[in-house]
Amino acid sequence: MAHRYALVHDWMAVFGGAEEMFRHVCELYEGPIFTSQFNPAAYPFLKGREVRTTWIDRMPLAHTKHYVYAPFAPGAYRSMDFGGFDALLVDSHSFAHHVRKPAGAKMLCYYHTPIRSLWMPEVDKRMSGFPQSLFARRMRAADLAASRTADVILANSETTAERIRRFYGREPHAVVYPPVDTRKWSVVHRKSDDEGMLMWGRLIPYKRVDLGIEAARATGIKLNIVGNGPMRAALEQQAQGLKHVVFHGRLDDPDLMALMERSLCTLFPAYEDFGIVPVESLAAGLPVVALGAGGSSETVTPECGVQIHEQTGEALAAGVLALQGRTFDAAVLKAQAARFDAEVFRSRYQAAVTEMLS
Repeated sequence: MAHRYALVHDWMAVFGGAEEMFRHVCELYEGPIFTSQFNPAAYPFLKGREVRTTWIDRMPLAHTKHYVYAPFAPGAYRSMDFGGFDALLVDSHSFAHHVRKPAGAKMLCYYHTPIRSLWMPEVDKRMSGFPQSLFARRMRAADLAASRTADVILANSETTAERIRRFYGREPHAVVYPPVDTRKWSVVHRKSDDEGMLMWGRLIPYKRVDLGIEAARATGIKLNIVGNGPMRAALEQQAQGLKHVVFHGRLDDPDLMALMERSLCTLFPAYEDFGIVPVESLAAGLPVVALGAGGSSETVTPECGVQIHEQTGEALAAGVLALQGRTFDAAVLKAQAARFDAEVFRSRYQAAVTEMLS
């Protein structure tokens, strides 16, 4: 029997780590894509695919300030029509799991996390402006009810699995780590440490690039910052007078790889559900100084770097100095990264879908 798949994702206004995972699902399974709002310019790989959106997609700022519509997203997903589909493949970090499953259909939900702004406002403050009273309690109650719908739950890390147990009271069927293109980065071979410390990604608050700057101030070791984002001006102001902190903006992969070849380590003080950057760094044979919480506590083992246990510039600087006196086997780092390769993800995800539908 041929199954009719509906592929569901949270708002598709920008492209990030969750969307990279969803790209693989779209390559594995045919069927229309359902999302609350969709910016085609950010998703050239979906050209020619059917994408069904909600009324939010037609509203002002839907593609640029997508989070302002968060309070309306649960209802928008519940209003979607899945008649005729017998398999819903849902990818959720916010409200996509609020979809209504048709009678007789099966639903798999891959959780990047229960929505952090609702359940963990201390980590994600984007909904902190809403009264933390009756409104918030109602949204959490609705979110808890939505978590009951899926027949199969996959978590993107042990960290997320623990959140699913704590907030939803459900046991994930498996942890399936997100896909990382480790083969792309494995061509890097380190030549020296003279470029010092390296950070890359979007310059947004929770990435804690500010701590990297403080570590550079404390150690005197050069720091290269690759990427752009709304925090760039504030970070440049913070780094004023530190000539050994260099902002590169966005770089093409070959230029980033050239920095990797001559770096001491990657800094990753962010608290992430999984965190792709540390795995990419390990695939390049570059050790990592990472926060020992969240996804990086699972990917950065003692053989691959140093874990810090406070989100402070002082702790990050101490981690770098501890790493500086050690040697690392690039083959060990690359083997650790290979555990999270895209092909591992694709195989485990397909196995879960097949089992659900058998």
